[in-house]
Order: sequence, then structure tokens, then C-alpha cells
Amino acid sequence: MPTASNRFEFLVPDRLEWLAREVHRTYFQKYPPLPVRWGQQISRKKRRSIRLGSYNHATAEVRIHPILNAPNIPTFFIQSVIYHEYLHHVLGPHHNRRFHQQERLFRYHRESQEWIRRNLFLLLGRPKQRPVVAAPAPQPVQASLF
Repeated sequence: MPTASNRFEFLVPDRLEWLAREVHRTYFQKYPPLPVRWGQQISRKKRRSIRLGSYNHATAEVRIHPILNAPNIPTFFIQSVIYHEYLHHVLGPHHNRRFHQQERLFRYHRESQEWIRRNLFLLLGRPKQRPVVAAPAPQPVQASLF
């Protein structure tokens, strides 16, 4: 499983380009490489949802949300978004059974799903919600008449 030690900090100037080349080389060699760029930064404090990546069929270009350009975002997660957008290039815009089947072939698919499940609140700009712990059920009162 990937760890924090295999994350790229900002030491690699073309981090996104390198990650995109790696995804292309590993999974999509028979297709021409796509330009992959960071999207434009839009400042919002709180969001209800977030689009982490997009593929433009007209320009054959992938855009990745700039919020992912941070040292606390694991490389495998950014690569999973790139992989997902490449699948749109290859399979089309719909998330059908075939798309999901191909998506599961990404090496760190499970880890990426788990990471977003645990960290979506960070990307949405919300404080982490603590799990609600239910109070123990009251024990029935046993009354004795004698």
C-alpha cells in the first residue's frame, strides 16, 4: 500500500506531467498521450461537491483540480484521477458497467477510494466530522414488589 513516503512534494517542477506520463506508460500506451494540466484556482471556502478532474472531448485535454496540487495529497490519488479521465478518452463520457470494470484495473483503485472516503472533508473545506457515538440503550428497570 502506498505511504506518505512515496508522495512528491513540490520538489518536482512538472509533478503533474510526470504523473500523467506514468499513467499513460502503464495503462494507455496504445493511445497517444493526452495533455494533462492543472485547472484554474477558484477560491471558495466551503463546497457541497467538487469535480476532481475533467476530460474535454473536443480538445482531448485532461484538467485536474488545483486543490490536488498540495503536498498532503498522495500521488496514487492524483494518478487515479488522471486514470479516470483517460478512461473517458478511451470509453466515452458514461460511467457504465464497462467503465467501472476498467476503473477497478487501476493498481491503487481501492486505496484511492478509501482515501477520498476518509479525506473528502479536506477537499470540501469542511472540518472533520467526528463519528456520532450512540448512547448505550437504557437497561430495563426491574421492579420488585416483594
